Amino acid sequence: MRIFLYTGIWFLVAVSNCAFAQGRFGKVMGEVRTSDNKSLPYASVLIKNSPYGAMANADGKFSFEVPEGQYTLAVTYAGYTTNQIQVTVTAGETFDVQVITVDAASNQLQEVIIEDIETNKFGRRESNSAARMPLGHLENPQAYSVITKELMQEQMAIDYNSAMLSVPGAVVMNGVNDSGNEVFLRGFNGVVSFRNGLVSNPRSQSEIFNLEKVEVLKGPSGTLFGGAMTSYGGIVNNLTKKPFESYRGTVSYHTGSWGLNRFTVDLNTPLNNDRTALLRVNALGHMENGFQDAGKQRNFGFAASMAFKPNERTTVRFDADIYRPDKPLVAFIRNTEVLDATTMDRVNLPYYRSLLSDDVTTPRQNINASAEIEYRISDHWTSRTSYLHNSTGESGSIFFVPTYLRDEQIERRFRVFDNYQTNSDHLQQNFNGDFNIGNVNNRLVVGVDLFSTSTKYQEMFPVFQVYDTVAMHASGWPPLSRVDIERYRMERANGTTAASSGSTTYSAYFSDVAEVLPRLKAMVSLRLDRYQQKSSYTYTPTNGGVSTEGFGQTFLSPKFGLVYEPIRDQLSFFANYLNAFVNQSPSMGLASEGDLDRIDPSLQTWKPEEANQYEGGLKMNLFNGRLTGTVSYYNIRVSNRLRSIADGISVQDGTQVSKGFEVDIIANPLAGWNIVVGYGYNDNEYIRDTEGNQGKRAQWTPVHVANFWTSYKFLDGTVKGLGLGVGANYVGETYFDVDNTFGIPAYTLLNATIFYDQPKYRVGVKVNNLTDNHYWDFFGKPQKPAEFIANISYKF
Repeated sequence: MRIFLYTGIWFLVAVSNCAFAQGRFGKVMGEVRTSDNKSLPYASVLIKNSPYGAMANADGKFSFEVPEGQYTLAVTYAGYTTNQIQVTVTAGETFDVQVITVDAASNQLQEVIIEDIETNKFGRRESNSAARMPLGHLENPQAYSVITKELMQEQMAIDYNSAMLSVPGAVVMNGVNDSGNEVFLRGFNGVVSFRNGLVSNPRSQSEIFNLEKVEVLKGPSGTLFGGAMTSYGGIVNNLTKKPFESYRGTVSYHTGSWGLNRFTVDLNTPLNNDRTALLRVNALGHMENGFQDAGKQRNFGFAASMAFKPNERTTVRFDADIYRPDKPLVAFIRNTEVLDATTMDRVNLPYYRSLLSDDVTTPRQNINASAEIEYRISDHWTSRTSYLHNSTGESGSIFFVPTYLRDEQIERRFRVFDNYQTNSDHLQQNFNGDFNIGNVNNRLVVGVDLFSTSTKYQEMFPVFQVYDTVAMHASGWPPLSRVDIERYRMERANGTTAASSGSTTYSAYFSDVAEVLPRLKAMVSLRLDRYQQKSSYTYTPTNGGVSTEGFGQTFLSPKFGLVYEPIRDQLSFFANYLNAFVNQSPSMGLASEGDLDRIDPSLQTWKPEEANQYEGGLKMNLFNGRLTGTVSYYNIRVSNRLRSIADGISVQDGTQVSKGFEVDIIANPLAGWNIVVGYGYNDNEYIRDTEGNQGKRAQWTPVHVANFWTSYKFLDGTVKGLGLGVGANYVGETYFDVDNTFGIPAYTLLNATIFYDQPKYRVGVKVNNLTDNHYWDFFGKPQKPAEFIANISYKF
């Protein structure tokens, strides 16, 4: 069946690529002025969800060509949308919008909080990266959520996990071994691994000081984003801050509980008079002691982004960032099966006591460097060449791995990496086109992709060493020190393990969105992926050096979608079929399950594991944009899972199913009043798996996740700029283990803030976890009790 689908898809592409016939164009022109009738130079005037637009000149005037049709024209200034108007373009004619007035006087524009001019500022879902093409939220047949920097600021987020609290159905926390961030979504867990659409897999937690927004694409997304770093539940794409045409800046300071001191700078400036060279710089310094008796962290970050426009057709961008956190590393707690307690809140482990000390911290670093060239080939076609290099790792890292021995005893084990380094390079070429086949409009992206990664590390052998055994209820535990750990290691370690591995993925893909009938759009997408695992090498003192041969796999990943808009630009119904995959390394097994006494296992080359999703729902953008949202139901089936049938022997017939629904609503019912509401329900099960897993629920996946935030800011009167915000987050109980015998309790967090926002400054205070609730992450680590944060920002 698939071969017929693929043949049809490739036929569509062949027809599309023959359709370079030029469309019929008209011109849009006008002038941008302020409320006191002064010109507004260098405002951006864009056709929404398209590559068409221009920047107003020094007199505030603009003109550009665009294919005939009906569009929404958006005026942006300093990165914020200030006006939107409807235009109708006729081929060969000029549509003169005359004067577009920004709701601020020219002498006050620097004193206006520009985001307040926007309608439903938290509901901005425009994205050119979610579908790798200019495609509106209502036109995209995939559900996705967007967290903007404005929402992060209002919620006074100081880390990535708190910034992501408003993603419906998702829970984001530090990684399983305190490496990176994990996102739990639609019954699966994955890592935050994309930066501006390219792979960046940091060994440290992500930082928000350089983020413009975060896009969370729901469901398997391998067709456009590949299989190397995607999750079946969805992907998280961090979009960094980019320079714009105005001089702006913000200096911000946070202080609060447990010695919090956080300092950030965001500076944007043109580098020449005609605004064709731009620069944006962001910097971070963060110090915090943690709520337990140990757990300090000292973090530093710096980012710079430049954009150059050598001519009207070409834009060149460079950006780089470095983030260097220094903190204790604690892995998830092991061996819960020996406890009589069945949930984490019943374990006799002091909530405010740390299992380690501030003397044992690990500095890590994560470096990204990228370049991009965007070239407008014609009025229909654009080329975008993007490259990202990521380097991440550490030297002398020490992980603590607490391990239960019985109800009253816990073993403090540690693991040491002499060094750990991962380097990756991602090169991507996309061609975007907008053209007609007869009366059918098409938007097409065709891309090729090269992703290469390598990892090298050295660690002590055996992997774990026992530091000591302590009584969980004891009032004091022996202190830990780096000197003692090094001594233990030298005395007890049996040498060093060294390993190296790497892979390269070559991909080609396309995605076409065609308006096959009025208000009915169809998306057809396909990816051809060639994965090549390089030969790996591992050395251990007991086995010596062992090399493993590389292997290759080729996979086709399709994607289909339908969107019908009964009310254009206001309401759409959508349905999709999405696919993702994970490459499986060769291992000992059987081609099919049989009698192990009669069939000898052999080294098997497996197919990629595969996830397929069917989803349907509706999207809305009602009341002139004051109510936006998505409601969807999904069903994901994972096949080709490796299933263990004996020690070290597998067969590839495992199956897992995950289904549920999500609600994502953002509203701005009155000027100054904003509401963010989300809910996710998930039901998942291992249908066919190892004997211990079959019929069980995946660990770390809550059934219910809900989020709520509402705020009101006075925009007029004597208290203009005063604002209040309150919110709540609920995460249902999760299983800690695959046996479904030990649980992490459900929890509810209540948060509140009050702030005073003026054109030149902003002050605010916030209390997180108002009820001082004791709760744990999915890996058994206690989380912050009631937390107080105060902030002051100066804007220029």
